[in-house]
Amino acid sequence: MASQPGAGTGRRPSGPCGNQDKDMRDLFNTFIKKEDGVPNPLDLPMPFIFTLRDAKQKVIRLQSNNLVAEASNSDPEKLSVVPNRFVQGKQYPIILGVQGGSSCLSCGTLSQPKLQLEDKKIMELFEDKEQAARFTFHNIPEGSTHRFESATYPGWFLCTSQKSSEPIRITNHPGETEITEFYFKRILTQ
Repeated sequence: MASQPGAGTGRRPSGPCGNQDKDMRDLFNTFIKKEDGVPNPLDLPMPFIFTLRDAKQKVIRLQSNNLVAEASNSDPEKLSVVPNRFVQGKQYPIILGVQGGSSCLSCGTLSQPKLQLEDKKIMELFEDKEQAARFTFHNIPEGSTHRFESATYPGWFLCTSQKSSEPIRITNHPGETEITEFYFKRILTQ
């Protein structure tokens, strides 16, 4: 069987050069422990919860089974986040879920990426090497913001439009008209 693009050996990613991100280190340390250099899942914890705003402060919310960016004072969507322990990268490979982790953000399986929510449970993807890659984004911290690059489509990044109430998309032209920088904030739950 051919390996999936972006699939790795399961080793923990090396930290980002120069900008360590404590929330991502905590996420990986919580879910993946090394014993003899091999990561082993713990008694699985709950996904970490994060919110997402683009660099223009538009909140990312779920609307009619789409994630949209709106200029609003309303609360952003709570995103469930787990690491992908099967994908290697220079940054943090993560899986993003909504609705308590019952649907996850995917780039699909076509020759060109198509951003969509799929009815896949985030904790099942954490355990499933074959399925998890298309749901994985490398979280790349850049100062106070983050970029999210598709693991299966390198060079393609999550983005929002300059306009409000537009669905989030994916682009291979970062830094042009689309906004590819996001504020990614962990929400501490009890």
